Amino acid sequence: MNAMNNFAVMSYSFHGLKNVGAINLFGYLETVRYRYDLRTADIWNGFIESYDEAYIRLVKQNLEERDLTVVNLCCDGAHVWDNDPEKREKYEKMAWDCLRFAKGVGAKSIRIDAGVREMKFSDEQLAYVAAKYKEYCAFAAEFGAKVGTENHWGATTNLKELNRLFDAMEGVDNFAMLLHLGNWTDEGEAQRAQNDEAMISKAMHIHINFEHCVDADNVLPPLMKAGYPGCWTVESHLSTNEYNNVAFQLAQLKRVIAPMNYAGHWSDAPPFVKE
Repeated sequence: MNAMNNFAVMSYSFHGLKNVGAINLFGYLETVRYRYDLRTADIWNGFIESYDEAYIRLVKQNLEERDLTVVNLCCDGAHVWDNDPEKREKYEKMAWDCLRFAKGVGAKSIRIDAGVREMKFSDEQLAYVAAKYKEYCAFAAEFGAKVGTENHWGATTNLKELNRLFDAMEGVDNFAMLLHLGNWTDEGEAQRAQNDEAMISKAMHIHINFEHCVDADNVLPPLMKAGYPGCWTVESHLSTNEYNNVAFQLAQLKRVIAPMNYAGHWSDAPPFVKE
């Protein structure tokens, strides 16, 4: 992967600016291309103003003008399960809107949460969630994209339950996950890091928060050694001083990952030492 395509900034990182009207989706595209010199966009659907075809074409045009690839589309309000059937119907409509948007802009991966708030899937929930993901994956396969959940909340933050979902999706080649580093419940820091390493092979994309970027020297080398092939993406939740915080996070990722790009692989040497 080209170096500038190997890093991204999720648009949620600027939600503080968005909330005061200081940035929109097109401002985000300008920001990642010219402020941070990236060739990627990681779009949170909170920035999407419309799912009409004309708006999707406008976004696609702006992406092409800036030579940007949408490496991921994060879809909130589109989760698969809710205990209320009427809400499930509403969320499914959003999921299909997002999938059509993803097709229109050429997104490489789409995150749609499983939605089960309990810490374990019931048999009914697991069957329903897997069936819907299979529909979504079939649609995304038409334009070469992957679909998956995130270890975001509820059952998918439980490693055992997340693996149950992957077992239920066996045979669906374009089902994967967005790995939210460290976001596992009821476990110590060491176990959470082990969970990250265990699931990196199933990751279509990755989000790295401010705290993990601060600790990049310890966090990133094991994931690189495990062979993660995708885009390393900054997600900032801080909502203040966002341009500078994102710049710091990106610098941390590049500082640690750069030796891998030069060496072509990682040895057992400490970080920054190439063979």
